[in-house]
Amino acid sequence: MNRVKKGWFLFLAFLAVVFLLAGAREPQGRDIELVVRGDDMGMTQAANEAFELAFRQGILTAGGLIVPSPWFENAARRCRENPQWSVGVHLCVNAEWKDYRWRPVLPYNLVPSLVDRDGYFFPTAAAFLNNGPKVEEVEKELRAQVERALARGIKPDYLDTHMDSLETRDEFRAVVRKLAREYGLPVSGECGEDREFFDIYAVKPELKEKVLIEKLQTAKPGLYLLVVHPGLDTPEERAIVDLNPDGLKDVYKYRSAEVRAITSRKVKKIIASRKIKLLSYRDLKEQGRVKFN
Repeated sequence: MNRVKKGWFLFLAFLAVVFLLAGAREPQGRDIELVVRGDDMGMTQAANEAFELAFRQGILTAGGLIVPSPWFENAARRCRENPQWSVGVHLCVNAEWKDYRWRPVLPYNLVPSLVDRDGYFFPTAAAFLNNGPKVEEVEKELRAQVERALARGIKPDYLDTHMDSLETRDEFRAVVRKLAREYGLPVSGECGEDREFFDIYAVKPELKEKVLIEKLQTAKPGLYLLVVHPGLDTPEERAIVDLNPDGLKDVYKYRSAEVRAITSRKVKKIIASRKIKLLSYRDLKEQGRVKFN
């Protein structure tokens, strides 16, 4: 073998080794990664039970606390007892349920533009906006919600928002991002996640597990976000009625079906077989992958 041919042979062998090593390392971006975020922890006793079940026996990786909601204190205690849970503050300016309302964390006379005449949050984004909410009052209340969580011994890993009211105007979105920077917390959905692919919110209850399985089977490499709303089929949750015109009917059916889907053996088996990596925002932060706008 002459020197030229020998040189090319060694060069090609070197490239082959480099590519093999690169494949063995499985660089970031070639994995299927999934954040499974549960919303509305603290909303009801049944929701808190559902979250605990989903954390312990399911694929739930993150849970958002509604700090002003009636069962927040119970949820906070559960979080303190389970510090391995990755939890966030589900920033809230609405109380959307018929006959089941809540007020701000602050005395409502300090944030009058955020509440109705009885001091309750408005049930819809439209009603919230029609009352002329002041951005400075929005900031005061949202900050109070984060501070209340911290005061209860919660160490949040992220922020996100309840319903769409805080996404309707740039000035409200700016408040959320300002708090994220101040508290060093990422905003869920703004860390490079694809949320649309795994959207099963409006999928019929009897089809949620099936659709989730199909999505897990067909997902390509990337970082995804699956948002669920854990609940149980109990008299408490059967009584809940959404006042939003486009709200789901029989909410308990959808929420309990999501719990069944994310605790399903079939779902967990596919995640294992496809080597899908379940991640929390705590994981993303530790990996240096969170973003602050």
